[in-house]
Amino acid sequence: MPSTKQRYIPTHHFHRFTLAIVLLSSCGLALAAQQSAPTDYKLQVLKDCKLLSERPLTAVELNAWQNLKKAELKMDQLQIPLDQMSKALGPHQDKMEQLSAELEQQTKRDRMPDETLLEQTRMTAERIEDITDSYQGDIDAISQYGDEISKVAKTFEQQITAQLPEGSFDQLRVVKPGETPDKNCQSGMFFSKSLRFNKS
Repeated sequence: MPSTKQRYIPTHHFHRFTLAIVLLSSCGLALAAQQSAPTDYKLQVLKDCKLLSERPLTAVELNAWQNLKKAELKMDQLQIPLDQMSKALGPHQDKMEQLSAELEQQTKRDRMPDETLLEQTRMTAERIEDITDSYQGDIDAISQYGDEISKVAKTFEQQITAQLPEGSFDQLRVVKPGETPDKNCQSGMFFSKSLRFNKS
């Protein structure tokens, strides 16, 4: 005959188990509330340069926006060597344009390219190549990071457009605490439907 005895669970164990569940539930609810809590940053929705709506960013959206700003800062830093490269290339590119024009005119006139001009053109082209090669690491770095910042930007846009109907906006703008948006709808941080972003 089967035993009718039931396993006894001590009351203090049951209370501890119940308390653990309550604490976990409370932590989950607190975290969800914190993530969805409004911040002092605002999101403006624009269509045809007209403000349609404005609401506070949630904590999660603000975190995504701050990640984007950090990514932009890193991109600006990666851009510095390339700006230096452009500055170094400038005189040689100008000289190349000048030599090319002279060589074209001379060839039309004499039916034969001038050897001196050809040599100057070759040397200038080599100098341009040398300068470009010396910055190849910087070129590769900014190219690779371009993919990363695109992912960060897409994450932020997906966060803030989740509740917006498709085609309901042209641009989105984040307004910082205490900031007065410019009347020009092209100012500030924007995200368009094409996932491309601009900054003022």
